[in-house]
Amino acid sequence: MGWLIGGAIVLITFLFSRRAGAVVVALLAVAWVGFWLATDRKSEQEPSNQSVSISANSDPRLCPNPEMPVSVRITNRADKTLQAVSFSLVARQRNSIIYRASHTSDEVIAPGDFFSTCYGLNPLSFAIRTVRYDPRELNWAGETSLTRFASPKPH
Repeated sequence: MGWLIGGAIVLITFLFSRRAGAVVVALLAVAWVGFWLATDRKSEQEPSNQSVSISANSDPRLCPNPEMPVSVRITNRADKTLQAVSFSLVARQRNSIIYRASHTSDEVIAPGDFFSTCYGLNPLSFAIRTVRYDPRELNWAGETSLTRFASPKPH
């Protein structure tokens, strides 16, 4: 909508005076560059999926319950509070992906803090469902897909 209004203003101004039209185009260009720089800086300050790390392993000391054998640690490396994260829990054997399941955690995690919990395995998430895998023999990892951070409080 803003582009249409700006285009109409430039067109009308050019109809009356080319010099005034050039001035309007220059002012719009300066305004656009200023807006672009302001939003670019803001996006640099916003935390992203890379601000959250997910690690997983099947150490029986961390998760002794055989029904929930995979320990997942979610670490918030951002300077804002993490409100929710969606991630995939992935297991590999050699270079093949054996298991992939999507999870969401709405555990609130303060900046620089972490949260650990144990997860069970969904039999439908294995690539080959007829084979029984020992979770301790697989290489586990977490892959962050979506994050939601707390909004800054208005002053």
